[in-house]
Amino acid sequence: MNKNINTSGVKLLDCYPAKAQYDSGSKVTLLLELQNGTGGECAVTVRCTVWELDAVAEQREWELALPVGDAPVRHRMEVGPFVADRMGYGVEVELLADGAVAGRAATAFDVVSDWRRAPRYGFLSDFGTEELGDRSDVEWMAKLHLNLVQFYDWMYRHDELVSDEGEYTDLMGRKVSRPVVEEKIALCREHGMKAIAYGAVYAASKTFADRHPDWRLYTSAGEPYDFIGIFNIMNISPDSPWHRHIVQQYRETVERLNFDGIHMDTYGFPKTGWSRLGGTPRLERLEEQFPLLIEATREELTQVKEDICLIFNNVGNWPVGTVATANQDAIYVEVWKPYERYHHLREIIHAANLHSGGKPVILAAYLKPFREPGALGEAGAEHAFRLLNAAVTAQGAYHLLHGEHGGVLTQGYYVDYSKLRAGFMRIVRDYADFGVRYGHVLHDERLRDVSMTHADGDNLEYSFSGFPYSTYGEAGKVWTVIREHPGLKLIHFINLAASSDDYWNESKEAPREIHGRTVSVAVDGEVAAVLLATPDARDGAPLRLDYREEITARGRCLVMELPALLYWDMLIVRMKDDGR
Repeated sequence: MNKNINTSGVKLLDCYPAKAQYDSGSKVTLLLELQNGTGGECAVTVRCTVWELDAVAEQREWELALPVGDAPVRHRMEVGPFVADRMGYGVEVELLADGAVAGRAATAFDVVSDWRRAPRYGFLSDFGTEELGDRSDVEWMAKLHLNLVQFYDWMYRHDELVSDEGEYTDLMGRKVSRPVVEEKIALCREHGMKAIAYGAVYAASKTFADRHPDWRLYTSAGEPYDFIGIFNIMNISPDSPWHRHIVQQYRETVERLNFDGIHMDTYGFPKTGWSRLGGTPRLERLEEQFPLLIEATREELTQVKEDICLIFNNVGNWPVGTVATANQDAIYVEVWKPYERYHHLREIIHAANLHSGGKPVILAAYLKPFREPGALGEAGAEHAFRLLNAAVTAQGAYHLLHGEHGGVLTQGYYVDYSKLRAGFMRIVRDYADFGVRYGHVLHDERLRDVSMTHADGDNLEYSFSGFPYSTYGEAGKVWTVIREHPGLKLIHFINLAASSDDYWNESKEAPREIHGRTVSVAVDGEVAAVLLATPDARDGAPLRLDYREEITARGRCLVMELPALLYWDMLIVRMKDDGR
């Protein structure tokens, strides 16, 4: 190999972890893509720095051999092991040439003791024969660190989930290949993801329902409950044969296809219905029966696989109050009107935390501007994504939006997903990296939202000047989201200043930079560091801020001048005593 060749023709194209998430104590594999434009074989030096906030966790260098040819070459690098209950890390990779940095790439990864510590949800819905051998969909989702994948409409029938045939047609008329479904399950596992099978809790084909009229649920007018003219709604009460039938279907799904869990879907209606078991009419209240079905499913599936995942869909935020404490792994809410404003998202997340005792919260909040761009065009949808991602993440929740091939959800039938513009996919990755890098900070269970009680009015624990702001997400202002525990203070700034409305599911105008922000934070103990981080600059790396201390009538305050805000940034104030 010619080591004297000029390596200026080598390009560092990309870097990303091989898996969506890593178990605590394991080594982390990073995949590095380079392009050799030198015309010959050459060797280059690569330096990798792993960061935990602003501290170096590990730094290593490798000399990599590149073959002749300008096709991208992928190299594998191992770092770690890293041991933590949950910790996010940033990664900076530098291509070195003649002692200087000739290229950079950044990514992130996290290690957890249990995937439930950080459930990031994505989707797959394409299972035709043409998908066989295609790894690109799962690889894309791994780059977004999606460690749970909902297999949407993979099944033969809603009442007979697994087909014995290699290829079958579902009730929506789509061709599905069982070998493709099985291959995607294996690919997910290879990339550190849990494969979760969609399975509606009470939908049956009309043919099936006609054979079992006493298993149905009926309206108060005596008609069978119908959904889109294709399905009937069945009675899920514990004494209904359907209850046992669907639980057994879930078990077969896990046993025969090796799925890791079930996404228990609902439609938001009916909320009540009439059963006819034994010919006796009885009013059924589904909010009382959902928890019983969840518990029965958990009990059945843990006989098959110990580490099982259960996700239940609270459509329109109903009925969180009754199902939150049931034995499921997260509180999943599909957001619909009238939850249409940014501050409504906070209400959903806050209530879910209270009802569940702190389970992770996942919002399925679909962005229709990617399907209906309107006057603001594709750019308006992209601005809306950044602001919605900020709003959900700043409140300590997770967002189901992304799937295969750059897919983005715009409505409830996942098969009709839209696609991201190729030039925007890097931005989406930057936001995903940011959420993972700071996940242990953003999702610290000790944090409490004090936005409405500690800032503005007579509340001077936090004060802001030099820019228009709102503690509850008003249009035309910067939304300040404040969450804290004794050892940590997080202040998020989400730039709605150029937004003409506060509807999260509408296109948004391009933001204008906000300058001149001054922030004052009351402190009781000694400060370890003040950092500012944003997914919009510096590859998400934190900036250590200078501050001054002022003595006021209410005690000691830190005063900081913040740099320009584009979409979203986060001020981190770490105390020397972390409050444990």
